[in-house]
Amino acid sequence: MFLRLTLPWLLLALVACHSWWATDRRTDLAGTDLIHLTSFDPTLRIALQYKEAHNFTGNPLYHRSFPALLHRNTAKRLKTANRLLGKKNLRLVIWDAYRPHETQLALWDACGHDDRYVANPMRQPSLHSHGCAVDVSLEHLDGTPAAMPTKFDEFSPLAASDHHHPNPAVRENMKQLKEAMWAAGFGTLPHEWWHFMDKDYRKLPFIATETLPSELQTMIRSPLP
Repeated sequence: MFLRLTLPWLLLALVACHSWWATDRRTDLAGTDLIHLTSFDPTLRIALQYKEAHNFTGNPLYHRSFPALLHRNTAKRLKTANRLLGKKNLRLVIWDAYRPHETQLALWDACGHDDRYVANPMRQPSLHSHGCAVDVSLEHLDGTPAAMPTKFDEFSPLAASDHHHPNPAVRENMKQLKEAMWAAGFGTLPHEWWHFMDKDYRKLPFIATETLPSELQTMIRSPLP
């Protein structure tokens, strides 16, 4: 009687564990300089904007399973910044991290080859493609969004990192963001308040798609699921 009652529940538990493992499985990055931000710092919120169609291109550019990746040295700096922000009741929201060169080419075409807002990949790879640049926003620790200057990929003077926003809450949040990122070893980009790059970016090489695990290469070359 005991076995008849518990066996179905045991089977359900096994199925649940298998499903959890399947969805939580991480691509093996051994042999690369990249790490998974989700597992490296679970307190970050990952919200990759190019997985959705609401970016400026109007189309998703990442496979829905594409992970948030960053060079291991840069990820350590990001974790430091996030820890500092936690003391202010804030956390980092990751809008973009490692960006494949193929995605950068798509953005370059979509922006009309305007290198004020999209790095020209014909001249040199984006620092995102080195895994040492990250696009971020903020939210409060209770999950509510923090007031920030603009939406992602706002191509206007309002997105400048030194723009004096009329809302004091926005100014305070930007102050906290920049101070934490600067203290952790990041620099800013004048035209994009959300973009930060590792101060040691010159030491961190371009990461080509061909050097990545085959699973990631497939996602990059076939971005739509």
